Parts: sequence; structure tokens; C-alpha cells
Amino acid sequence: MTILHQRLYHIMMTRDGVMVPAETSVLCEGCGYTLDGLPTTGQCPECGLPIRQSLEGSGRQLPAWEDPASASRPLWRFISTTASAVFHTRHFYQTLATRRYDRSAYRFAQLHWALSASLFAAALSIHAYWFQVYQLGPKIPGGPWVFGGVMAVLAYLMLWGTTRLAGRLTAWEAAYRGLRLPLPVVLRGLYYHAAHYLPVALLGFLTVVAYYQAVRWRWLPETTGVRYLVVLCLEVVVGAGYLFKTYWTGMKSTMYANR
Repeated sequence: MTILHQRLYHIMMTRDGVMVPAETSVLCEGCGYTLDGLPTTGQCPECGLPIRQSLEGSGRQLPAWEDPASASRPLWRFISTTASAVFHTRHFYQTLATRRYDRSAYRFAQLHWALSASLFAAALSIHAYWFQVYQLGPKIPGGPWVFGGVMAVLAYLMLWGTTRLAGRLTAWEAAYRGLRLPLPVVLRGLYYHAAHYLPVALLGFLTVVAYYQAVRWRWLPETTGVRYLVVLCLEVVVGAGYLFKTYWTGMKSTMYANR
């Protein structure tokens, strides 16, 4: 009887039954429940969050980078937004206005892609130069400066392409699961997520430079190269986990946003 009961009342819904809430629908920012038609003075029937907090009281606003009323210079607004996105990721996305479709967020991402790509390329150039000098490896094509420039361009294109691909996959999966995360909203969140590439790139750059200088000044023997490579590999794994965690935090904090 238990098996029959489960078969009767626990049938998986088909994909045709999944409905994505419309852009005009009001969602509870606590649980995603559709609040259309309910009084704004009430509470969400699902989680009890006051409906007003999902509307004008949600606290979503433009970040410092996009604030037209700010008297700060663009550099300081860039630094302030970067610090907020990196050190207060959850709060940044919980208060980020998501329905803004200009190119401000994209320009923010471009700056961070350029900075991170330069650091990645510099680290790779120094690493290749060190390998050539101390390990008698093949010569760097075009010299370290040309090699670094080419790698910077390739790294920038990789970060841009990864962001576009991640945005489309995220929007597709959200729609598949019945979540309201249209592509422009996802890309806006990912553009600000670009700030998280900076600490990863900076850590890798500092690791390569520190090891190169330590070997150069005989503070470390050349035989420690294997340990150095292990450290770099661990940083890649930790960096990938960090980027995914901050990405998930951002998407989770914006999937029920109304504005």
C-alpha cells in the first residue's frame, strides 16, 4: 500500500508543466512565491516575509560604480564597488538593482577582465622565463614582452567568453527549473562577479614573482620547483572553488529580485 500511495501522489511533473514567472509578477524575495494580487500590507503565505520588503522596501539600489549622484571620482567608485563585491558578496547582491540594462556593469567587467588578464599573462611570462633560464627549456616565442602581450589578449578573450557561456547556461538552467533569471539579469550579475577574478589573478602573480625572486637570490634551491608547481596547482583548485562559490552566492541572491 505504501508503494501504491507513493506512486499515486508523487508523480514527477513533466517539463511542460514548468512555468517561469513573468517579469511583471511580484515574487517574494525570501522564497520566490508569487505575490500577485495580495495586499502589500500582508505577509508571504509561504515564508512569512512582509510583502513590502519584496517591493519598495527590498533595499535594492545601484552600486557606487553606477550612482549618478555620487561626487566621488570614477576610480574611487570603481574601488568601492570592487571592495563591496569581493568582501561583502552576499550583501552586495542582495542589495543590487538587477533590472538595469545599460552598459555600466559591462564596462566594470571590462576593466576587471583587463586587470586580471594582465596579471595572469605577467605570471605566465615570468613562469616561462624562469623555466627557460633555470631549467634550460625552449626559448619564449618573440621574447617575454611579446609573449606576455599575446597571453594577455588570450586571457581577456577567455574571461569574456567564459562569462558569456556561463550566463547563457545559467539562464537556460533557471528557465528549465522554472526560475526567473533572464539572460540580461544573469549577465549583469556576472559582470560584477568579474571583480572576483582579481584576487585569484593577484595571488597567482605574487606566488610566481615570489618564487622567481627567491630562486634568483638563492633563498631557495632550484630543486624546489616541484613544490612550487604543487602550490600553483592547489591555487588553481582553490581559486576555481572560490569563483564558483561567489558565483552561486550572487545568483542565489538575485533569482527572486523584482527590481
